[in-house]
Amino acid sequence: MPISLRAAALRTALERALDEPVHLLVTNSGVRVYVSAPAVTDRAAWLRVIQVLGSADAWGSTDAHGAPEVWAEVGNE
Repeated sequence: MPISLRAAALRTALERALDEPVHLLVTNSGVRVYVSAPAVTDRAAWLRVIQVLGSADAWGSTDAHGAPEVWAEVGNE
């Protein structure tokens, strides 16, 4: 299933902000991207991530996969 340009842009922006691979999960309501969270002490990385997350419809963090992650969702267009 192709993803929206908005979801692709969000994924690319997070990859650039963290220099880490970003994973995608297609849901019924849109696309969720998730990536390992930066170190708690890495203020510059957190500032970049927070700036990117502002373009998402929803965002947050979890440790459901065994390590802290940041996630963001964009809805279907």
